[in-house]
Amino acid sequence: GLLNPELAHRFDDFTEKNSAYTLSPATIAVNLDKDFEPLHPKQLRRVVLGPFYSAGITDNNSTVTEVLAKVRKPENAWLLTWTIQEVYSKAEKPGRKGLFSSEKTTQEFFINTDDLEAARQGVSSYENHALIPHEAYQALYAAGEAQKIFAGYKVHILSNGQVISDV
Repeated sequence: GLLNPELAHRFDDFTEKNSAYTLSPATIAVNLDKDFEPLHPKQLRRVVLGPFYSAGITDNNSTVTEVLAKVRKPENAWLLTWTIQEVYSKAEKPGRKGLFSSEKTTQEFFINTDDLEAARQGVSSYENHALIPHEAYQALYAAGEAQKIFAGYKVHILSNGQVISDV
């Protein structure tokens, strides 16, 4: 919730109604702008966790499942992916007050229509990430599958309790 007590309960209600994955970040941002007169959101970011792949548990991707099954230690036979979605305001449409009608100030949000996946997600930009233990990454790399599986992902490798990024 929010620290402002005047908005806190309304915001909690808003998050309940607007937290479904089926709503695009652009829809959530427009609803936030519309429902809260004093707030004018310039940016909205959402983190979508998953899928989580694990040898013997999930069967989402046969290639990943086959390679993870070859990892020696079962506790290292997993892969977690997540997506960071972002939508931002490209302009602010000023409000107007007239004698018979008025319009409040609203944001115009940018949707990147040059990127088909960004347009499908309803976002300005997005980033795909993957976290994988070192042993599992080595197995995927040795099988010649790492580049194909991680195409379009920022890869983070967990090795000896440390995370190595941008591999």
